[in-house]
Amino acid sequence: MAVAKSKGEGIYQLTLISSPPPHIHAAISVDRIVHMTIASLLPGVIWLLYLFGWQALRVMVLAVGAAILTEMAVMKLRGKENTVYDGTAVVTGLILAFTLPPTAPSWIVVLGAVIAIALGKQVFGGTGCNPFNPAIVGRVFLGVAFPTQLNVWIGPHSSETIASPLELWVAGEALPDYGEILAGTAGSFMGEFAFVALLLGGLILILRGYVDWRVPVGLFGAVAVFMACLGQDPLWHLLTGGVVLGAFYLAGDPVTNPITPWGRLVFGIGVGLCFGIIRYYGQDPDALFFAILLMNGLVPLLNRFLRSRRRGAAA
Repeated sequence: MAVAKSKGEGIYQLTLISSPPPHIHAAISVDRIVHMTIASLLPGVIWLLYLFGWQALRVMVLAVGAAILTEMAVMKLRGKENTVYDGTAVVTGLILAFTLPPTAPSWIVVLGAVIAIALGKQVFGGTGCNPFNPAIVGRVFLGVAFPTQLNVWIGPHSSETIASPLELWVAGEALPDYGEILAGTAGSFMGEFAFVALLLGGLILILRGYVDWRVPVGLFGAVAVFMACLGQDPLWHLLTGGVVLGAFYLAGDPVTNPITPWGRLVFGIGVGLCFGIIRYYGQDPDALFFAILLMNGLVPLLNRFLRSRRRGAAA
């Protein structure tokens, strides 16, 4: 929905123009957001292909392909115009792939993409209408339904299984150092191995105005303070658990963010605190995804209580 001004008989007249969603609160087109998001993910894609080869390619192709086909099928069933060309299904499939291990069975990858598009996006009305990040919906479903199949990790350039950083931390064993994490030699799901690439991509999105800096800053700050208060190494927990992927590409999704600057800051802090609590006390490898899903559900409350009010306006 937009408001246009037209000048007639010496005065300005306001005309209400209704347009289809998404109604993003910024002067940025959906196409530009989608294209820049995909471009910012490409370094991560290339890095993961280098680390895991055809396994990573298989997961990405299946996730993106299934997301596109599901979008087309659902729009056909709804009798609506095909929106697959807006690229949002590609973004959803690609981000979903980053949340999965390269060992994920093919049928699980496809199922996750179908759930992400059909239940995470289209059931709410399609692009821009979803209150939850679609990739998160698909990933949480898979994590709850098939934890055994997803919690199998392999190292780069190898088919041998490894323990994730979280598993090593829980067991009290020697942890991978900062250098190993930054070099992409330690991790669990694929996005955790691409820390540097995703950090660079996320910073580009912030500089171009596609992600509000308040969300990742609030998230990073909350995780650091929470872990420090518990006597943990804040930096180590920021480098693991897919925090960078979550901060920029999942929690940073403008469609599922609060509408006010303060709301987005509180949202980021909330995600960080929920992540810290679930990770420390629940020791769950999917802590990041549950944290974002929970805070997505609280966005209407944040919009209600942290909205900007004009002087004299009723509460």
